[in-house]
Amino acid sequence: MTHFDMTDLRLFVQIAESNSLRQGAERACLSAPAASTRIANLEVRTGTRLLIRSSKGVTLTTAGQALLHHARLILEQIETLNGDLQEYARSVKGHLRITANPTGIKEFLPGILKTYMTSHPDVRLDLREMFSSEIVRSVSAGTSDIGLVIGNCRTEDLEVLSYRETRLVLVTPLDHPLAELPGVTFAEALQYEFVDFPESSPTYLPVHRAAEEYSTPVRMRVRAVNVDTLCQLVEAGIGVGVGPEPSVRRLARSAAISVVPITDETAVVNGAICARKFKALPSFARDFVTALLADAEAAALAA
Repeated sequence: MTHFDMTDLRLFVQIAESNSLRQGAERACLSAPAASTRIANLEVRTGTRLLIRSSKGVTLTTAGQALLHHARLILEQIETLNGDLQEYARSVKGHLRITANPTGIKEFLPGILKTYMTSHPDVRLDLREMFSSEIVRSVSAGTSDIGLVIGNCRTEDLEVLSYRETRLVLVTPLDHPLAELPGVTFAEALQYEFVDFPESSPTYLPVHRAAEEYSTPVRMRVRAVNVDTLCQLVEAGIGVGVGPEPSVRRLARSAAISVVPITDETAVVNGAICARKFKALPSFARDFVTALLADAEAAALAA
């Protein structure tokens, strides 16, 4: 097994990022000969060439690119570990890093977090809002302990637990022809101009798959970055839109919009909790996962 020295890893990252052995050595506070010797020894220990040197600088080999990727992850983990240990030294019992999609943060997590933080007062909580694809990358990289994703996204090699299902609804102005209907299909909604979402949104795929199924292209007038903006644009008469029911109904309490159920079976997006390994999480993190699952079960029973 190859032994990796933290100084060597930091040096290698500095050299790769500066594209220069000399500049990398300076950033790592080493002389150029010392840095060159360290890299040469690292190549001997790994049994492969990591850098190609030329008069224009250095170029990473394929093995060097792999080392750079893992070195960055390791150094980031070390930095996180140091921060966590400092928290423990200040009598904080744990540090829980959570990333969640916008719907989860606004609609599901506030109540869970309040209860959890009451029962775990010595746990420091770091909550960040991201889109699902970003959440997967964050958990995979170890910069988040638990991720809460929604919609069809690749979770790579992460472990996944089912969370909540979220129904999609149509949002229309109050005077729209579909506003008073008890329910609509995607086919009926697609006859009108749309306020659409970016491809990274969990709502994008169901709408555009329905458009392909019905051979009816989405007539996008404008693209919204979040549900709040979508509802504002719909209220202004820009078009109709599709959004997650909990968020839309909350916003409808203060906006002149109509919320119409979509009857298609595909008008549902699935939620999931993801982690690198659930059993490897500290007990206070597993407690939070348990709270999420209990919340999902209660929501399903109430539906």
